[in-house]
Amino acid sequence: MKRGLITKLFALGVAASALVGIASCGKKGGKTVITAATNGSPAPFIVKADTKEEALYTTSDGTYLTGYDIAVITEVFKLPALEDYELKIQLSTNTIVDAQQGTVDFAINNYSYNEERAKSFLFSYPYTKSRYTITAAPGINVDSFEALADSGLKIYGGAGGNTTNAIDRWNAKRTAGQSKINIEYTSIDFTAQLEEAIAGRVALIHDQPVILKYAKAYPTQFAQLNITVLSDTETATNITANNTSHLLFGKTGPHAEKYRKLLSEGIETLYNNGKLAELGKKYIAEVLEDESVSVLPQKADLKYLN
Repeated sequence: MKRGLITKLFALGVAASALVGIASCGKKGGKTVITAATNGSPAPFIVKADTKEEALYTTSDGTYLTGYDIAVITEVFKLPALEDYELKIQLSTNTIVDAQQGTVDFAINNYSYNEERAKSFLFSYPYTKSRYTITAAPGINVDSFEALADSGLKIYGGAGGNTTNAIDRWNAKRTAGQSKINIEYTSIDFTAQLEEAIAGRVALIHDQPVILKYAKAYPTQFAQLNITVLSDTETATNITANNTSHLLFGKTGPHAEKYRKLLSEGIETLYNNGKLAELGKKYIAEVLEDESVSVLPQKADLKYLN
């Protein structure tokens, strides 16, 4: 065989190997890997477990994860429609950025809809529907944003959060002479927040399952506080008209539309076969020891918001 022909055949072999390598990218064990990021909170939606036996998912760095959100997404990946896909979850302190930049395929962190997020993300069908609460010292009546602003109480929050975004929008609409909600962006320890709330200096805003989880963890402190559930009208007007939680897919991601559809259909399947209600009861109501708490969306909520 001539040297030139051997060289050409060798080159073709290298090219073919390269194509196989490209086709295999993103696959593991013959399955396509779909990646997700979470920061591992808030409980009871996402919880870092102490042991492997308690965990529903173990990350590559050995972190054990459980909680309602993790239960939902792992059940979605057990469905026949996703048998050719594998879920890979990683912990991140910047889940929003990771999903927005396409570092991961989606973010799972009990995210609700708002117009600012909708500029950068596609939202899945919801898997959670919550009510919001304001917690403050006894004798302080805060059942609305207006009352919270008039109370002068401070709110601690992290930038980009559901409620902090809502407060920023509400404050921006206030005119001269109208009181604003006093918000401070900080990651101050929650026990310190409780001490200030008991002292009548701070109010806490959380959705109902999260605050009830805290109440269970800190019974002595919460015995000195009142939890007020906001009306649906107040929530819809000042926090979100869509008090539901979704998976977020960065619009720049190469598979954003495809994976949103795939996982949304999985969520709808869990809703229709009763599994979503079962998971909510097990990982929310039973954990909080309160059977009245439900996070199940309504059938009409199962739609794309953008």
